[in-house]
Amino acid sequence: MVRVIAIISGKGGVGKTTTAANLGVSLAYDYHKDVVAIDANTTSSGLGLHLGNYHFKKTLNDVLKNRINIPEAIFNHPSGLKFIPSSTSINSIDADPAGIKRVVSHLEPYVDIILLDCPPTLGNETISGVDSANEIIIVANPDWASLLEARRVIDYANFKKKKIIGLVLNKEENVSEEFRQRVIDSMGIPIIASIPEDNAVIDSVTKRVPVVHLHPHSKAAKAYRKLIEEVTGEQFPRKFGIMSRIFG
Repeated sequence: MVRVIAIISGKGGVGKTTTAANLGVSLAYDYHKDVVAIDANTTSSGLGLHLGNYHFKKTLNDVLKNRINIPEAIFNHPSGLKFIPSSTSINSIDADPAGIKRVVSHLEPYVDIILLDCPPTLGNETISGVDSANEIIIVANPDWASLLEARRVIDYANFKKKKIIGLVLNKEENVSEEFRQRVIDSMGIPIIASIPEDNAVIDSVTKRVPVVHLHPHSKAAKAYRKLIEEVTGEQFPRKFGIMSRIFG
């Protein structure tokens, strides 16, 4: 059965799309998985920027508005990742996100993993992402405003009986074990990765190459590799650094 993993946060600016991009390129390149990453944020897209481009002539929005067929919106990343961007145009924000489930169903017979980079907050787009997925990853920062919003998403995922892989605690710096345990107790799910603040991430977004390949020896890249091992249940399979030479 294909894995459909929705990556969700309760609020914006917590590193959700960065997490989706790093997962996607590493699963495709390092693990040789057939992966499609979908920017399920049809009103405020960002995944394409992390993967090298921001403006696309054909997007998920066009698919949802029945302007084009699904294969026409699929783009290839140098890592081997396939991805479907969303539109940056104000003229396309009225696309109905309920159609995301149709897109996922179409892709399922052809791939190993589908990643859904969902928008922040529990709106219609995120609900469609949760409903389309069979697994969920929650991303939050180590502050209670972020965590409380994440809890709402967790409650909805539990209501829909979705498997929650766990919580990615992003921008974690000097967080005590006591605080971490309080988070685990409050959220009711395990912390599967702690991503430290790292200037390498800022540089990777600027250069539009995920940090796990651009700066493989950075603190953030090492943390993302642990996350990917947690998601796959497999040890990171190869020496890293090749992609940094390709893109550097």
